[in-house]
Amino acid sequence: MAKDYANIAKEVMKNVGGSENVEALTHCVTRLRFVLKDSSKANKEALENIDGVMKVLEAGGQTQVVIGHDVQQAFDAVMALPGAEKWGSQESASVATEDTTEEKDIVAENKKKNKKNVFGDKFVEYVSAIFTPFMEAFMGAGLLKGFLVLFVTIGVLSKDSSTYTILYSVADGVFYFLPIFIAYTAGKKFGAKPFVTMAIAAAMVYPSIVDLKSAETAVTFMGIPVHMISYTSSVLPIIASAYVQAKWEKLLKKILPQVVSGIFIPLLDLLVIFPLTLIVVGPVTDFVGTTLASWIELGLNTVPLIAGFAMAALWPVMIIFGVHWGLIPICMNNYAVLGYDYILPLTVGTNFGIAAATFAIFLRSKDKKLKELSGTAALSAFIGGVTEPAIYGVLLERKNVFAAMCVINGIGGALCAVMHVTRDVQISVNALTLPAIYAVYGIWGIAAIVISLVGAFAVAFVTYKEKSNKA
Repeated sequence: MAKDYANIAKEVMKNVGGSENVEALTHCVTRLRFVLKDSSKANKEALENIDGVMKVLEAGGQTQVVIGHDVQQAFDAVMALPGAEKWGSQESASVATEDTTEEKDIVAENKKKNKKNVFGDKFVEYVSAIFTPFMEAFMGAGLLKGFLVLFVTIGVLSKDSSTYTILYSVADGVFYFLPIFIAYTAGKKFGAKPFVTMAIAAAMVYPSIVDLKSAETAVTFMGIPVHMISYTSSVLPIIASAYVQAKWEKLLKKILPQVVSGIFIPLLDLLVIFPLTLIVVGPVTDFVGTTLASWIELGLNTVPLIAGFAMAALWPVMIIFGVHWGLIPICMNNYAVLGYDYILPLTVGTNFGIAAATFAIFLRSKDKKLKELSGTAALSAFIGGVTEPAIYGVLLERKNVFAAMCVINGIGGALCAVMHVTRDVQISVNALTLPAIYAVYGIWGIAAIVISLVGAFAVAFVTYKEKSNKA
């Protein structure tokens, strides 16, 4: 049965407190993400009772309404409602939060009233806003890289061919110039001029700057020593630079007359922020990222069984609260510093475990509505790698199945940790990418997938009880 997106939009808007209570709206793969001026006005119970809404969460400073893989249609319907033009996109939210201190105070006061973890919420909110917008390009390029590895391995393609060079350039371009992608989203989120942030990022990966890292003579700027690091594929330096740039611009707006600020602020951004990035921000963030990665690696090397098990078992729980985004900067930094990542490979089997457990419920259940929901959700997780419909719509209400599935996933994660499974590209994990997964992760990655797939299906099939879940 087709969803009435116009009605869903109308009911959602009514129960988040109306358009006047909305500061900004974005969406990811499955969720409408509202930033509300007063989150206490949102009626969570009424929102969850709307036909077409799976779950409602308060996370990352947002009221997140889980719709499913058809979230784009719901988003378009909301944006078509009267009053939506006042806030619209995330970009308009950035401007509003920069210029309207009164709204900032309202949001801050609401957070105090609700006793939220401000630091944790803000962290997840910023990471999500910075990385989500370009994730499709990121995953597409990663998948192409995976297939190129496979084609070279089986002898279909030669690394010396021009065809390989052309395909590899489009697969690697987003990774090599990653700071430029991050510059735009981070600049917008922090309230800096995003295209100026991009100009700074472009300078960071400029060939002459890249060559300075291997220069035989000492690098200095106006007599100040510069410790050069590799900025291509880096993450933390440009995020920190965007933050510093936003603070610098606010200071300049107070000092400079408005009539000349539009001319001189971009100039002063380039003259001050880029050298500051090379001298201070880059080396400091490189040290922080390298240290953090080494601590995680130490844990995996010291107690790999426990660390790998915990990571994979808790991954579905992290998805529920949206905190899995917090690991993305660390993983991206691993690619830049080490050339590979060893954290997310621990979760290679989790999507398949979630899909298998949901499919088992589809087979066992006699409830027509549940069968329709679980069948669609299982397919979404298995084919598309989108697990929120399965988690929120099916598994979360069936705690025994959910817990058993998490334990099975943990076993696969422990295996990956013990066998030191890594990946050198960001790649989506689903049934369609299995050949690329084998090429990138190796046989032990496939073994972890088999453990999750078979094990989660078996335990879900056995532990699911129709009567105990009807309520």
